[in-house]
Amino acid sequence: MGKKKETDWEADLNREYAQWEYLREYGGSDPFYDDATNMKLVRNHIIYAKMQLEEKYGADMGKYPDIYFRELPPEVEAGYMARAGEIRKRAAEALEIYLSDMNFQYLLYSKEQLNSKEIKETCIENVLGYVSGLARALKKDDLITMRRHAFETGGYQESFADCAEKVKRILNEKQKGESGQTWEEQMTLFQFGLVAGQRR
Repeated sequence: MGKKKETDWEADLNREYAQWEYLREYGGSDPFYDDATNMKLVRNHIIYAKMQLEEKYGADMGKYPDIYFRELPPEVEAGYMARAGEIRKRAAEALEIYLSDMNFQYLLYSKEQLNSKEIKETCIENVLGYVSGLARALKKDDLITMRRHAFETGGYQESFADCAEKVKRILNEKQKGESGQTWEEQMTLFQFGLVAGQRR
């Protein structure tokens, strides 16, 4: 068995300080925790790395790397989120994008045509919940949820499109058996109605 590689605590400290500074200025992308929580974790890593250097070098201060003497980052107020104003603005823009997405509109219009089994199979409630969840987050100023949408709307819109395809397949089969007209043909009329209404 090979000898365990010794940790480079100097490099570790440099990396952790840089990470703390990045989180303070730009924030992270954690989908469940605010920046304050992750900055606290990084701060604890810095404390631990310094303790390891103290165990290694003791009172021989000449052996400590310069980064060891750097001031410990301050504790951050609970709930802190970097770029909060930008997150709010872009989350509001994301909601507008979702509401105008034709696949989302199709799902909203079509949901009542599905039975409970079909709703479960298509996951339509979860997909529509992305939008209602964002609307609630904006109302409650939930920056963690808002951030999930603020910088990346494409993934959610792909979910709308994928779900819409599943729903179309199901409804087309049902409609063919009942009237001979596919659900897509009926949806075209619905879309025309939306456009006509916007022009009034």
